[in-house]
Amino acid sequence: MLWIINGLLYGFFTALYTLVNQRHKFNGYVLGIWRGFGVALIFMPFLLFLPPQTDAFVWALLIFQGWMIGIYDSHLFFASARFGAGATSRMMALSAPVTALLWWALTPKLFFDLFSNGNVFITILLTLFGFTFCYWQMIKIPLNRKIVEYVAPAIFALAGMSIAAKEIAMLGENVWINIVYYLAVAAFVSGCYNTICYLKSEKPTRQDFFNTVFDRRLIAVSAYIISFSAALITSKTMAMRLAPNPGYVVALVLTAPLFVFFLNKYRRIPDNISVKAGFSMLFFLILLMLLVTGNWGVAD
Repeated sequence: MLWIINGLLYGFFTALYTLVNQRHKFNGYVLGIWRGFGVALIFMPFLLFLPPQTDAFVWALLIFQGWMIGIYDSHLFFASARFGAGATSRMMALSAPVTALLWWALTPKLFFDLFSNGNVFITILLTLFGFTFCYWQMIKIPLNRKIVEYVAPAIFALAGMSIAAKEIAMLGENVWINIVYYLAVAAFVSGCYNTICYLKSEKPTRQDFFNTVFDRRLIAVSAYIISFSAALITSKTMAMRLAPNPGYVVALVLTAPLFVFFLNKYRRIPDNISVKAGFSMLFFLILLMLLVTGNWGVAD
């Protein structure tokens, strides 16, 4: 059950994450710079109290994860500014089936073990189908090709992030080591990625770069992003560590549009979703939780 709680927290913090640039419309790369380096600088000192990581595979995972985070962050921030938080969070739901399919491709033995249990496998497929149907009923908008094309890199980046996060979370017995290395190293790499992209796209002078990155309004918003980014990464890592399939955790991110809706309603920002369909979606989410956490032999 802990992976479900952490997964729902992940969905909530994803909603906050998506809402940030809906209002402020800052350059997505610059927000990514602050998010990456800000989180990394806070947690790097903790590396001094942990055993050094010497496994090249782990470092490769962390660097890959940072690269995926950089792509995800920048596209999400730009999309929120351009299309709004609601539409962006809804399109990101497409990453759930992508993640599940990629994970099954990487773990064929576990998949075939699940597939061999026909009753459970078919029930999971029906539950995911009902969940997805309610999701599309909830959003009440046609699939916007422009939004999908724009966020496609973020969709695949989130899938890659989720699988890498699952691998990182499962390394060793000490989950604190995994979380701190994730927060320090992967976040730092994402900051580097966004810095390079900003310099290549905007070609600012040194003074322009300094003035943009250290704008007072941006600093205030970035402090907000950094404050809950650590919570988002921690909840995601914990959920990935405990869940049998990272696709199930990403499915929990589908609750983000509900959080976006209620937060937008509180701020009196229009957001056209069906709340009835949203709560129907939660019914199938409960069924999925029962299937995965119950004694049904679901290991993937």
